Amino acid sequence: MVRDVAQAAKKLIEQLKVISGIEAITLHESAEISPDDPYFYLSLDVYYRGSLPDPQIRKDIFSGLGAFESSAYAMKDRFFIDTLPVRIEYKYIDFINRLLRSPDENLAAFRDSGTYTFYRLRYGRIIFQEGVWLDEVRGQLDRISASFWTQLSEAHRARAEHHLADLGSAVVRGDSLFYVISLAGFIRRICSFLLAVNHRFEPSPRQLGEQVLALPILPENFRGRFDSLMRDDVEFGPERKREVAELLTRSILLMHG
Repeated sequence: MVRDVAQAAKKLIEQLKVISGIEAITLHESAEISPDDPYFYLSLDVYYRGSLPDPQIRKDIFSGLGAFESSAYAMKDRFFIDTLPVRIEYKYIDFINRLLRSPDENLAAFRDSGTYTFYRLRYGRIIFQEGVWLDEVRGQLDRISASFWTQLSEAHRARAEHHLADLGSAVVRGDSLFYVISLAGFIRRICSFLLAVNHRFEPSPRQLGEQVLALPILPENFRGRFDSLMRDDVEFGPERKREVAELLTRSILLMHG
C-alpha cells in the first residue's frame, strides 16, 4: 500500500472510532493496488452493533473530504480524500450472525447475491478490532459444512442451465439484448458454480476471472471454452458461443460441491 493510501486509511479509522458500537474495520484488497490502477478505490468494511448515526452526522465526522454521498438503499458512504476514491460499507453484526447461525437454512440469501459478503468478511485486512468477534466469525467461515457448498453449487448449476436455455432462445430469435443478458448470466453462474465446487467464496467481479482460472478443480478444456465465450470476434458469433456454452454445461454435469 502506498504511503498516501495508508495515511488516508489511518485517518479514517480515527474518525470512525468516534461512532459507538464499532467492532472491527477491514480494508478491501482494492486498496492494495496502485492508485493509478482504474480498479483502485479505498474500501473499508465497518462491522457494528446497535445503530449508526444519520448520513449527515457521518458526513460531519469525516473531515477534508469531497463529493460525499450516502446510498439510500444500502449502508454505504462514498467520497474523495484529495484524489483518492473512498467507499465505506457498514455491516450489521446481528445480520451476519444470523446468516452464520445456519448457512444451509439461509441458502436463499446466497443464490442470487453470491458469497461476496463472506469473502470480504474472511479476507479483508483487519485494520481495527475490538474484542474477538471477527476472529470467531472467521473460524466459523472456515468450518462451513460440505452440505452448504453442495446445495449452493447445485443452485448455481440450475441457474446456469436456465441461462443456457435463454441463450438458445435469444440466438434463434436474433434478440441481441437478451442474448447479451443471457450470456452474461450464464458466465456468472458458471463461475459461481466452480467456486462453490472448490469451496471458495466469491471475490469481487473485478477478480472473478483470475480467481476462477486458478481454481484447482476445473472441468476439462475449461480455459479454452471460457475464453471463447468472452472473445470479441465476428468469426465467433452467437450460435458458436451457444454451442460452447452447451459443451461447458455438459462438462460440469458430474461435478459437485
